[in-house]
Amino acid sequence: MLVYGCDFSGAKDPNGKIFVTVGWLADHRLTILDVKECEDRLDLFYMIKNNPAPWGLDFPFSIPREHLNEHYQSSWPFFIREAYGDTRMEFKQKFGKVHSGKNNIRDCRVTDIAVNGKSPVSETPISMNGMVYGGRKLLFNLLNDVSIYPFDSYRENASRLYEVYPSHGWSKLGLNREDQLALTQLSDVFKRRVDPCFDIELDIDKIPRLTSGIKVGKLVDHASDSMMACIILAYCLYSSPLDAFWGIKPSFASDEEWVCRGEEGLVVRFE
Repeated sequence: MLVYGCDFSGAKDPNGKIFVTVGWLADHRLTILDVKECEDRLDLFYMIKNNPAPWGLDFPFSIPREHLNEHYQSSWPFFIREAYGDTRMEFKQKFGKVHSGKNNIRDCRVTDIAVNGKSPVSETPISMNGMVYGGRKLLFNLLNDVSIYPFDSYRENASRLYEVYPSHGWSKLGLNREDQLALTQLSDVFKRRVDPCFDIELDIDKIPRLTSGIKVGKLVDHASDSMMACIILAYCLYSSPLDAFWGIKPSFASDEEWVCRGEEGLVVRFE
């Protein structure tokens, strides 16, 4: 089956920041077919809507329960339906000045803490709330055409959207996403650290490189992250498998994460 991975760093300004990786998953083997840039957020919307397949998206699908309770009636559906009820500034100001490094249950979801992720409502030093603001609009506009894990019911002939966190994948593998030499070893490292039975076929030349600046010639980090998003989802589809057992707790999720999934969502990952 086709599997897609997306880096959504360009939630506000997509120029050079939204990339999609296309992979083919057959049994225990993932082949990376293409890594391409989305010039506009509408391009991503069109691709998801018209390519019914599993999609791994690199942005938080929800916010922590404390903030969901305070501002959105403790309801994820209400949170999504209000995608156009806040301006960007209003959305930002609702949560106060939260630092992305805060590792606490008020400003992080249970699933964020599990992957050592940043707070979805944080403003600094990385504007995660800006990414959530843009991602929520994408989810809202796709509601009638996709299934969003783990909030919706499964629909085989629609795109299935899964939240992934590429930084967790790079950390688990101990690899630098910009290092070409390191990425040539990705398949072997994956076999040693995650699963010796899973094969990843990757032509490093498929990943775009920077053409200017102090990092000229380095791999574009957003492109590499989209590839990691694809790898994470493909492996979980193989090992869990998520599509086939949509409503059953996967092995990587804690009991607490699973209990909170209807409000906070769940980051799909390998361990």
